[in-house]
Amino acid sequence: MKSMDTNRRIEQLRKLAETENAAILLTQQKNLSWLLGGRSHINLASEPGCCNVLVAGGKCVLIANNIEAKRLEEEEIPSDVWAGIDTVEVWSWFNPADRERLLRLHLAEGAPLKTDVELEARMLKLRSIIDDDRIGELKQIGRWTAEAIERAALDIHPGDSEYTIAGRLACQCYERGLDPIVNLIAVDERVFSRRHPLPTGKTLKSYAMLVVCARRNGLIASATRLVHIGTIPDEIAHRYKAVAEIETHMIDLTTQGKSLGELFASMKALYSEAGFPDEYTRHHQGGLTGFTTREKLSTPDETLLVEEGQLYAWNPSVSGAKSEDTMLVGTNGNEIITPVVAYPRFEINVGGKTYVRPGILQR
Repeated sequence: MKSMDTNRRIEQLRKLAETENAAILLTQQKNLSWLLGGRSHINLASEPGCCNVLVAGGKCVLIANNIEAKRLEEEEIPSDVWAGIDTVEVWSWFNPADRERLLRLHLAEGAPLKTDVELEARMLKLRSIIDDDRIGELKQIGRWTAEAIERAALDIHPGDSEYTIAGRLACQCYERGLDPIVNLIAVDERVFSRRHPLPTGKTLKSYAMLVVCARRNGLIASATRLVHIGTIPDEIAHRYKAVAEIETHMIDLTTQGKSLGELFASMKALYSEAGFPDEYTRHHQGGLTGFTTREKLSTPDETLLVEEGQLYAWNPSVSGAKSEDTMLVGTNGNEIITPVVAYPRFEINVGGKTYVRPGILQR
């Protein structure tokens, strides 16, 4: 990981504490990784982090138990981040009352305390803008995610079970230091019948869909790839081209100042133009991402506005096809951060721009 400048984020939390007239306690891994970098979880399926950060009285205090403290210091949190932490408090795992006591040491008597769970709307606003010191890391995570899913697809063989394919995808992620926090696989008829296909023992005959949300140091990139054994049927090719064009238009339309509600209306219209007017009702369409797989979904009444530095992952789908990559909202245009690496590619022109998109891999 490149050096991080966490001082800006700590200052944002100090201002939040002043606005709320309360000390702020970070407890959730998404917020801890936003602030500190590194992995702040033990259980991939758990929201609470493995430590806490208290911002109170102008100070930043890290509180961890004796199981995690050294590991965080030596393996997870970048060395330059420690300069922004005023104090580290360690409590014994078998005496949780110590945690409360250490927390209170840094709070004035009777002082109010608010957690990041209580302040989620404010925290979302802070963490949804990817800071400059993490953009390079983010783009590398995106490329590694694309490499992992495409490499796994290239290794697919008829007779592989969905579990086997999911294992290969997980392996490709872990080899690149990515946690596959969403790993969905569908083969053959399940590509047509399941939008969230948790892997099963069904074995591949000719058609597979791979979906991944990969996380490293809190940041998440999402991608979907399709693979077909033998000649791709015209109907599948037609359906995939439709969703790829819908997604590409959405990538182009995701510009500063638009609300997710406006973008939902645009996507709904694109489905109709493509000849699939009702398919949007069968699966969410994606939206804001970053430190969770979807920070905010695009829905008809969602008022959240697109801002520069945000990440979005649109995932339009119709029965039998889905298109999904991750994009960064930029000053001079949007950038797909999960690029085509080893897959066939084709170009889609939208708004005077040319976007390179993955095709269906034919094996």
